[in-house]
Parts: sequence; C-alpha cells; structure tokens
Amino acid sequence: MSDIWCLNGELPEARARELEATLELAADERGEFPPTLSYFEQPGEALWRVEIFFPSRPDSEFLNAVLSRMGLENWQHELAPVENKDWVSESQKLLAPVEAGRFFVFGSHDADKAKPETINLQIDAGQAFGTGKHETTAACLEVLDQLADEIKPRTMLDLGTGSGVLALAGQKVWPKMRIVASDIDPIAIEVTEENITVNSGIPRAIGSGLPGMAVVVAPGLDDPAFNGEKPFDLITANILAGPLVDLAPDIVDALSKGGTLVLSGLLVTQEKEVLEPYLARGLVSLGRVEKGEWLALVLRKP
Repeated sequence: MSDIWCLNGELPEARARELEATLELAADERGEFPPTLSYFEQPGEALWRVEIFFPSRPDSEFLNAVLSRMGLENWQHELAPVENKDWVSESQKLLAPVEAGRFFVFGSHDADKAKPETINLQIDAGQAFGTGKHETTAACLEVLDQLADEIKPRTMLDLGTGSGVLALAGQKVWPKMRIVASDIDPIAIEVTEENITVNSGIPRAIGSGLPGMAVVVAPGLDDPAFNGEKPFDLITANILAGPLVDLAPDIVDALSKGGTLVLSGLLVTQEKEVLEPYLARGLVSLGRVEKGEWLALVLRKP
C-alpha cells in the first residue's frame, strides 16, 4: 500500500484556483509544506477535476479547516490512498510548458516543443517540483528576463532552489556568474544536480570562487557554507510568505550594496506583510509581477 493519499473532486476553475491558494496559505500558517494540487479541464464538462496529493494520510483537522474556510463543508469528494504506480510521471503529463520572456521551461515529455529562439530549460516534475508553483516560477522568470538587460551580477543566490530552474536561468543569462543554489531539502539538491547535467549547466564546488553553479543543503543563510560566498549581487527566493518574512534580516545582510532581490511564493494578499521587513531595512521597491493570485517582488539595496 502506498503512503501517498489523494483527495479528488470537481469544482469550477475559479474555485479550484481559490482552493490551491487556500491550501498554500493554511500550510504556511502551520509552518508546513503544502500538498501538491493539480486541476485540469474535463472535455465537455463545466467543472474541472481537482486532485490533491498528500505524502501521508492528511490530518482531518487541517483538511476540515481548509474546506470550512472556503465554505466547502458539503463538497462531494473522495479521499483514498494512491495505488503504487509512477505517479510522478503521471503528474508530469498535466504540466504545460512555462513561457516567460526569453525562457521556455518544459518537461522531458514536451522536449519536442523546445524553441530554438529561446533559452530552453528542461525541468521534470518530481519530489522537488510542485505543480502549484507554475505562476510564481513564470513571474520570477519574467523578472529575470527584464533584469537581463539592466544588471550584470557577478554573484547569485537562489534560496530555496527546488528544481534549480531560477539558478539555471540565471546561469544561461550571465554565464560568468558565480551561483549558489541552496535548499533545506536534500532531495531538491539532488534534483538540481540532475538538472544542471540535463541542461548543460556549469557545476562548481561551493567556496571555490569559480564561475558556475554550486549546490548546498542549508536551512538558512547562517550555514558556514555561505561564509566564502556572500554577499550576492542577485538573490532569488521563491519560497513562501512566512519564511520570506522570517529570513528578511539574513537575506538583506547577504545582499551586496546595489544588489537586486527577487521575492516570490507569496499571494497578492500577502504583499504588504512580506514587503514591510525589507523596506524597514532600507531596501527600495522596484516593482512587481502579478500572475493570477501570486506575486514576484523586485527590490534593490541602495
């Protein structure tokens, strides 16, 4: 029997998006990683199919609180363990490519759709790639596309790198840059290392001072691995609102004078909460990119 559980049901598209955002927010409030949610149109049907995957049987109190918050106490749905199968490959089929500015991100199942005139990045879904993050990834890539013609960073940190997509995008734009991709999850770092190989990235050892991309498992910026790497001219942090607020002092400290900061993984409703600790430490807001209910914020350290 698999440890993975799936809740599935049908909702209008707008309500499915709302459920995704509510799950993210509720998990953030508990300091937990959110479950993976997918929703997709059913041909000839008005309602969209919603599937929520949990790494174990979900806590009924958490689930009931989410549904109650949305007024879905009477929603008809099923909750059951997932049969043993290659469910990661199945979920990949639901992920459409992400196109943002000069970047085109796709899974191996869409490799034939790569575009010669863009920067192509092959990033497969997996244990470190959540289907709920497409809009934040696209927003960050749009920001990097805009920054490509404005800044020339020598160093970059991709904090909470996940699959490594933003770090790889940075390397493709600024190939001589010294990059650190960090994550609290060792699996994310394994996935990132694989993606460096798949995308012909340039690996390097942490602390080497050489151009290329180093990876490190670290819970925050106080890890000794960062001692020889800080400060960074460019920091991307596509995580969640709670950690963005908690890590604000360390992130600002790790950013070089004149450096650029890209924050994402937050809802539009969380913008003020996330911005405040950065503005209070002297950073200047340069703008925002909004994708659905999600935001990417751009700031600079004077």
